Amino acid sequence: MVDATKASSRTAAIVSELCHVDPAGPPMPADRAHALGHALKDELYSSHVARWEYRHQDDVGPACWMQADAAHVCYANTRGLVIRALFDKPRVPQPEREHAFKNRTCTRCGDSEDWAGPDCMPPALPVDPRSRLPFDPRWLLQPLQWLIDAGPIPINSFDRRSRAKEAAFLRDQLNAYIEECEKP
Repeated sequence: MVDATKASSRTAAIVSELCHVDPAGPPMPADRAHALGHALKDELYSSHVARWEYRHQDDVGPACWMQADAAHVCYANTRGLVIRALFDKPRVPQPEREHAFKNRTCTRCGDSEDWAGPDCMPPALPVDPRSRLPFDPRWLLQPLQWLIDAGPIPINSFDRRSRAKEAAFLRDQLNAYIEECEKP
């Protein structure tokens, strides 16, 4: 218990006490293990922000972070600021948000190792509007089947008009799509 009182925080004290349990020795009482588990969970999941810092979105130089007050945090979006929170206690790591550094740069989000925050937040990939079809491709199936089935037998005027109307609609959609794809 002397080591636990010398620890730098309550979390360190709990971890220190758990490390000093001898696996070959007598078992730890269940109520003590339960209390330590709850205390450790409370310490890890109840971390409070020690200090807020901000920087301008365009500022990437060294020492660009400055201490923020409530106005900086509340109006960060309108002022073009990036906000970060600094904690006294360790935060719970999230494996799906960890950075993957290669040559000192994250391969997912592009942040350098020196400036990367605690979580990897990859930017959303912009969707090229030309990659999306302006119509449902299944619409082409029935007119193509009609062309296959047309054969030499003449069809009545009602079917001919409805098929011509559908074909004209598909032709117009394809022409609009082709024009969109040819834009620089």
